[in-house]
Amino acid sequence: MSAPQTVAGVCDDDRLAAIEEFADKAASYWRSIAEAAYRGDRLTVAVHCRQVAAVTREAFQAVKTLGAETGDKSRAAA
Repeated sequence: MSAPQTVAGVCDDDRLAAIEEFADKAASYWRSIAEAAYRGDRLTVAVHCRQVAAVTREAFQAVKTLGAETGDKSRAAA
């Protein structure tokens, strides 16, 4: 394995860990949304919905960059 591939693998590992963290946060926010909805707490529902949207955007951004370094290098070599 070359150094660039090793670096890309480490970056992917970091991104996967970040995605895991985003998913855990989103799950927590969804649980809070459900509980707030049950209580009729509209403000908390709205706040947590915005938080879910933010962590979802961040997770998608991390997914889009997975393997980007490796993919770019292999395309450049072709």
